[in-house]
Amino acid sequence: MLSGGIALPFALQALLDSEVQGTVLGPIPFLDDRANPNTITEDADTIIPFDLTRLKSWVTPEDKFYIRNHFPIPKVSNASDWNISVNGHVKHKQRLLFGELQALPHVEHFVTLECAGNSKRRNHGLVSNAKWSGVPVSVILENVGLKSTATHVVFRGKDSSAAGGDSFARSLSISEVMRPEVILATKMNDKPLPPEHGFPVRLIVPGWYGMAHVKWLDEIEVIDRPFHGKYQTTFYVNQLKSSVEGLGSEEAWRPSLITKIPVKSLIARVQRNYHKVGNVYQISGAVWGGHSPIRSVYIKIKGSSDWSPVVLKSHNHLFAWTLWSYEWRDPTLGNHSLLSRGIDGKGLHQPARRSSRVRGPYENVEIVTRRVNIS
Repeated sequence: MLSGGIALPFALQALLDSEVQGTVLGPIPFLDDRANPNTITEDADTIIPFDLTRLKSWVTPEDKFYIRNHFPIPKVSNASDWNISVNGHVKHKQRLLFGELQALPHVEHFVTLECAGNSKRRNHGLVSNAKWSGVPVSVILENVGLKSTATHVVFRGKDSSAAGGDSFARSLSISEVMRPEVILATKMNDKPLPPEHGFPVRLIVPGWYGMAHVKWLDEIEVIDRPFHGKYQTTFYVNQLKSSVEGLGSEEAWRPSLITKIPVKSLIARVQRNYHKVGNVYQISGAVWGGHSPIRSVYIKIKGSSDWSPVVLKSHNHLFAWTLWSYEWRDPTLGNHSLLSRGIDGKGLHQPARRSSRVRGPYENVEIVTRRVNIS
């Protein structure tokens, strides 16, 4: 009995300090989250969000990283058999073997990917952060030589519809693709790419929405005009209301292509902090996008007129998200609405709401309200 009496406090502390805490005393569920936000169709169109309530580390493990695939995953038995055709407006066409790609100097970048359609419908979980290793595309294009007529580069994946009549392809301008951080990645978090994330080679375009990061890459075509592929100008396009040239005050809806990620902050977890004295909850989240170092994030609990600064876990990786936290002391019982707003280094604010001049399912960067119940 004496032994048990002495051991009990230590056992209790161990429970609170361990991963069991995440199960027994885990994060408070968000009232607006869907029970099952996943989608897998007969054609293997796959959407599996990252569960943001499990956001504990800066780098997302490969098996937790969100998945958004349009077609079945291509079957690749051996990476050494893989090759990439480099053709079009180049001086020397090439069929780049996987082994040749691996022999070129590699670079590493921490990059956050977000699906352009990330929204409340998927519990805001179509976003994750990983370390990507590969060869800059600029090195490949310099090796084959660009003709003076080259203006854009099309990247085609091996994935296609079950019928075989549709495949995924995206393009970038020459100036964009020659950025040194745009790479052909062969590793994710220091391991070969998982099949669902593009094994053996995928494109990584830091700062751009996920559809630009073509998976299972097997062709690079240099062209002399803008690319009008299905997933460039039909899908991943919003409509923007703008004035019609020459018609005075008349306005019309025009296509607005989805490209780079604006600054966006999101609350990921709300959890009782049992290591603090008193009634303290920790609100934590992430901020990304904006193309300049994040300046700050502010949080607001509805009912208060003030926005309060959070604590940023800063780093030097421009295209990776920044995690942040905030101590919420003595919340009252009942439902609460929580908001966060990100501000980048150029002073650009995450918008409070979506502009009435934009419509479409993509680029949902407005402030997200998260609702929880404290009981």
